[in-house]
Amino acid sequence: MAAWFARWKDDLHRRSVALTSWIENHLGLLAFAWLALMASLLAYKVSRLMVPVHGAFDMVQLVLPYVFIALAPIAGFMIGRAAFLGNRTQPEYRFALFGRWREVDRIQAEAHPSFGPTGFLTSLIVGMMFGVVMRTGEFVMIQPALNEHAPAWAYTLFLAMSVEIAVMNFFYMICFVMALRSVPLFPRMLLYVWILDVLCQLSIARALAGKDLPPSIGEPLSTLLTANLNTVLISAAIWLPYLILSERVNVTFRHRVSSEASQT
Repeated sequence: MAAWFARWKDDLHRRSVALTSWIENHLGLLAFAWLALMASLLAYKVSRLMVPVHGAFDMVQLVLPYVFIALAPIAGFMIGRAAFLGNRTQPEYRFALFGRWREVDRIQAEAHPSFGPTGFLTSLIVGMMFGVVMRTGEFVMIQPALNEHAPAWAYTLFLAMSVEIAVMNFFYMICFVMALRSVPLFPRMLLYVWILDVLCQLSIARALAGKDLPPSIGEPLSTLLTANLNTVLISAAIWLPYLILSERVNVTFRHRVSSEASQT
């Protein structure tokens, strides 16, 4: 049994290394696929408009929110890479205080066998990337494209939801590139983004609570907000203990190793 588990663990590690390497080597392809997907979704929305379009300005109002949603994760990746690529400085204060750890320098950490965004950490990285895709797809399918010819509350809601999706796509891709580049601030940045995500969902839900929305609109939006909130809370519940206690996370992002391991 122990031998089987060791082989399974080694195979999982090799697969995670290969997947992480593939992502790093095909970022341009992934960006192109994302833009192609967004262009297809936009064409689908334009073909099923629920509001009149009398000129170019009306069309711009429809299209521009989707353009920002499409470009937000690419901007997040590029800005995150430029801002954090050379940042390997450890923060002055530790928030992850559980466990017994021994500080090591950067060279020792990078030489450690647990260093790097592989293993289960790869699942978190891939999950953030697919989360952006799935969340955007849900929004596009549920929320109709609107302009000023729609009721004021509906157009305001469309803009608010569009801004929320674009902002969260931006920040999740910053977290993505920080994890991929082993930036020390990644764990706390992801925590901040989770908190921001929850606050955004609650703010929109509170704003909707005061509106007398038609059931055909209110129920799908309520379902979408509830699903988004549950996704964030479940992700935090699953991954927060891992981000605090995992040796790989501590070696990679906090440059510290287990005290018990170092004494054996």
